[in-house]
Amino acid sequence: MMTIMDQVKIMTLNTWLGGEAVHDGISKLARAVSFSGADIVGFQETPDPAAAVAKQLGWYSAQNNEGRGNCSIISKYPIVDSFYLEEVSAVAAHIELPSGQRVIAVSTHLYYDPYGPYWALFDGKTAEEIIAMETEVRGSEIGAVLKALEPLVASDAPLFLMGDFNTPSHLDWTEAARASHNDYSIEWPVSRMVEEAGFRDSYRDIHPDPVSMPGNTWSTVHTPEHPWGDNPFEPQDRIDFIYYHGSTVAVTASEVVVLGEPLGFGSHEQNEWPSDHAAVMSIFHIKSL
Repeated sequence: MMTIMDQVKIMTLNTWLGGEAVHDGISKLARAVSFSGADIVGFQETPDPAAAVAKQLGWYSAQNNEGRGNCSIISKYPIVDSFYLEEVSAVAAHIELPSGQRVIAVSTHLYYDPYGPYWALFDGKTAEEIIAMETEVRGSEIGAVLKALEPLVASDAPLFLMGDFNTPSHLDWTEAARASHNDYSIEWPVSRMVEEAGFRDSYRDIHPDPVSMPGNTWSTVHTPEHPWGDNPFEPQDRIDFIYYHGSTVAVTASEVVVLGEPLGFGSHEQNEWPSDHAAVMSIFHIKSL
């Protein structure tokens, strides 16, 4: 029997208020997608721009309905089915590739407050206190997402979980990377939970060293010199992820994506890049028999 190999390019992007933070944001979101070369994109953050961006691109879209959550998926390829994860901010889409192979893409957006790196760098909390908070706040959210995805994980279908997780990874705040994180090493629980559920971190699979390749996605406009709110500076972290699961799936490339050179917050409205996050784009090969 001949083995067929599909390639699919997947991107995740927080849209920063649906593109409303910059002039002509919907068109800029569409250009960001085109620039990336992605085939499937997970969006996060209200108001949801998926239908408008998909229309500009001639793509398909799936969004949360009835006001639940703030996530969506757009796809160059047909979305044959979609569903919404109850009581959490997540949407899933079954997408048919040109070969007929089907993959499942999930976009999620975890809550932003309290933000763990602020606790570490500004509030002097211990690693144990931060882990307890993260487990209670975002751990409960990702736990619900992972619970809903258990049947798909068990089926071994090609499955991609992406989004703005609003928390760093245990693969980044390591002993070797202490100098980058004010001498902290933290086993961030959300990424650990995703890993224990059988998913792999596509960016860190390709770039295993967090010191030489931190892969920061926060923030394109809230830079150390243009901090959020009253922060004395803005810590830079990798908080946007594309995780994957399935024995037929392999990641072959992954990169942080930004178009142009965004100006800092306060001078951002004319930026070509529409978001305060960088995007992540990963390329996967999927075998089918």
